[in-house]
Amino acid sequence: MSDPQQQQMIREAMKSIAERKPGRTKLVYDKTKRTIVAVAEGAQAPRALNITADDADMFAVVTLSSAWLRDNWALLKQDGRIPASLSSWDDGDAMTHSVLGVQPSPHIESSLILFAETPPPAGQDLRIILTPTADSPDRPGTFAAPDGQTYRAVCVRGTNNAEEKPEVYFADVQPELATRRSGILESAILQDKCVLVIGVGTGGAHAAVELAKCGVGRFILVDRDRLGVGNVVRHPGSISQVGRYKVNVVQDLIHEKNPAAQVAAHALAVSHESCEQIRVLIAQADVVICGTDNRPSKLLINQMCIEQKKPAIYGGAFRRAYGGQVLRVRPDESPCQQCFVSAMPEAAADEEVSTSADADEIAYSDRPVAVEPGLSLDVLPIANMLTKLALLDLLAGKESSLSMLKRDFDAPWYLWLNRPEPGTQYASWPPLSESSDEMTIHRWYGIYFERDPDCPACGNFLGSLAAHYGLDLGSLEEVPALPGKEG
Repeated sequence: MSDPQQQQMIREAMKSIAERKPGRTKLVYDKTKRTIVAVAEGAQAPRALNITADDADMFAVVTLSSAWLRDNWALLKQDGRIPASLSSWDDGDAMTHSVLGVQPSPHIESSLILFAETPPPAGQDLRIILTPTADSPDRPGTFAAPDGQTYRAVCVRGTNNAEEKPEVYFADVQPELATRRSGILESAILQDKCVLVIGVGTGGAHAAVELAKCGVGRFILVDRDRLGVGNVVRHPGSISQVGRYKVNVVQDLIHEKNPAAQVAAHALAVSHESCEQIRVLIAQADVVICGTDNRPSKLLINQMCIEQKKPAIYGGAFRRAYGGQVLRVRPDESPCQQCFVSAMPEAAADEEVSTSADADEIAYSDRPVAVEPGLSLDVLPIANMLTKLALLDLLAGKESSLSMLKRDFDAPWYLWLNRPEPGTQYASWPPLSESSDEMTIHRWYGIYFERDPDCPACGNFLGSLAAHYGLDLGSLEEVPALPGKEG
């Protein structure tokens, strides 16, 4: 069909069908021409065709960044054309502006954005042509330029003898992301909040990405490990990222969900040697998420968070991820990690062993410890609760639809079971389907316990010790410090 107006009308009709919106044209079968034609709505014509949205979804799609085009508008006006790099997916069915994300497709296609009056250079197969229009800037394929003019974009791929015309869409990333959150969260309510995630394995990485989706504006990531092949069955990172530091992998995942987020990545181990560095990072955070999987690191983080009065949330799976727990610590208000270890040593010691390094750290000299990681689907309930509690702490003092949850999540310790693991105290728990008033698997339980007033981390440990031995601390000129590590 050589009639450009008829071609455009058909395309508009198909687009309206695909978007499930009323259109200005409809498609009919012309018996004399033995072909499908488009006619204006209200015009006398044979019965319209019954074409569904699935039938209309046949055009390739090009998605461009509105923000990028606005930023480069002056250069486009000056030169009449500007190059744009597109990630090509699914054999060219979808082409996405590379600036929209940090992880481009392996197949990159070069395109040229130009005005209709600008002659294209020879050999340029993919062109996005802008033409002034009176259409509303809200219509798909239109762009409201900084000069006040609205332009319609038409993509042309191929030569004149075999041209395709993929649909063009403009994406304003931040406003569109905010719109999807607006039913629950005000668009900028978390923009000024900073989350420090120490340990970005499965749980920490999942929490960071989910909080990025919620609109958290700043992240600090700490983890010493690189992503291994075995990690990808649970970690949100993929095979293509194996070998990278996990903090860098998660940084990219955050930017894929929230491009405006500020992320600082530190490939750093949690140890006494790194305390000063980590203490500085804790000072910058509104909430600390601890996703490390060993007791010494958790207790070290606990001590530093209490010193700086920073709320911290500790998550962990039990061995083989048969269940897990989340502890929320609010300095001066709730029990801390040290209180938890003292009050419930068995629960605190039940930790998943997911790597050889973890196994070596806790192995006995006479017998090794098996590496027995659990399934991703068994870790994610714990990671989701970790994220939910972090979100509620970030929203403290702010009005939102989630404020009502404050009364529902006021316990310090939360317990979850994926299955009644043999050999554990939970082995005899009844099935979920047979109990309404007993503890069962696949239900969260908030559990209360008291702060330890003599806790070495958050209590009056020295006072208690002095009272026990009948010492008067006030008479001592200086309490001797513990000896430092040699070397």
